[in-house]
Amino acid sequence: MFTFADLQSEVKRRATKDQGGTSFDTGIKNVINTSLFRISRECPWRVLRRKSYFNTETSYTTGTGAVSVTASSSSFSVTGATFITDNIQVGRRVKFGTDSGYYTIRTITSETAGTIDRAYGGTTSTTTSYEILPTEEYNLPIQVNPQRDFLWHTNYGYPCQLEYVTDQDFRGFGINENNTGTPIAYRAWGQDMVITQPVTASVIRVVSSSSSDTSKNITVFGTVSGYPDYEVIATNSSNGTTAVSGTKSFSSIERVVKDASTVGRITVDANSGADIVAVIPVGDTTAGIMYSKVQLYPLPDSVFPINVQYYKDPFRLVNDGDVHELGQEFDEAIILLSVAKIKYESSMLEDGDRFIALYQDEVRTLRRTNMDKIDFFGSLRKPSDSRGSRHSMITKGLSYQQLGGNFGPRVYR
Repeated sequence: MFTFADLQSEVKRRATKDQGGTSFDTGIKNVINTSLFRISRECPWRVLRRKSYFNTETSYTTGTGAVSVTASSSSFSVTGATFITDNIQVGRRVKFGTDSGYYTIRTITSETAGTIDRAYGGTTSTTTSYEILPTEEYNLPIQVNPQRDFLWHTNYGYPCQLEYVTDQDFRGFGINENNTGTPIAYRAWGQDMVITQPVTASVIRVVSSSSSDTSKNITVFGTVSGYPDYEVIATNSSNGTTAVSGTKSFSSIERVVKDASTVGRITVDANSGADIVAVIPVGDTTAGIMYSKVQLYPLPDSVFPINVQYYKDPFRLVNDGDVHELGQEFDEAIILLSVAKIKYESSMLEDGDRFIALYQDEVRTLRRTNMDKIDFFGSLRKPSDSRGSRHSMITKGLSYQQLGGNFGPRVYR
């Protein structure tokens, strides 16, 4: 199987007449990686099929004392709570005592206090109870292609595939989004570099897993005091494993990038390490890993794994000894597509057409032996499923087919 260096040499040999020097090296590395990403999107390749999971998070009621809420105020506090330590995210919904309203947490101001999205509509109290509803939004595993995945669990005692629902349809159904239970559906919305947002506004720290990553500039983009802002934070000048803090207090993060290749992983955190905001991989990859977000419905009322079966996006080739994830049968396709791109860029259209034709023929042969059939396992019908009803996600009860042939209405012929 070709290494990254082998691929570079072969592309240079076929695409350029002058094989000496290094003037083409960076461009060839880039075109090989873009070709790798392009080929990975051609079809569901068996070699990129993966299975992973994430755990659900249920209601939060930590605290040894009473909850204080004030009528017409958006502030609340809970004696004995540990919001920051327990990573209670802004955006989770909360209910206080017997008040019929549900509120959304807008800020966490300390371990025991926060604010909600609107003025409290109940009666002032220092002795009421509270419940922060289960977490709705989760990160999918890294490198998940959100267009080629599905989610399932076994919390009913059998494999149950979650139904994908668009955000627009979900809102159009008029569903009570505060319902709790075993999730039967999910929505996908958003993709960014953030593992978790700062629980409360915080200065940002950067640290490397390698001591040799000294004075590497990490740029953090996000929101400071309600406005878009950024800050450049350099890793420690003598030891990269020593954390360095910035000076600006970020309430949210959009993305992080580094200005140079690193030997180790760069970790970006907030609240003195309580919140891991992002991780930038080793090598010359300049940006953090992308995470796709999903929202579950109903909100999970217990902790259990949600399985994710998916086709992954390949990792970028960085070092000369790296090998790509598609396998040696794909070497020729990567080379042919890379050469075709270089020929087209050099206005050598006839040569470009010839190489792209060779590439397309190579992909056709690869499809015969390497393309996966979408044979994701069949499952019993979901208790919510009416097969074909747009409103199946909000109906309840087992289907007769799940219970067996001795159940349900008898048909006489």
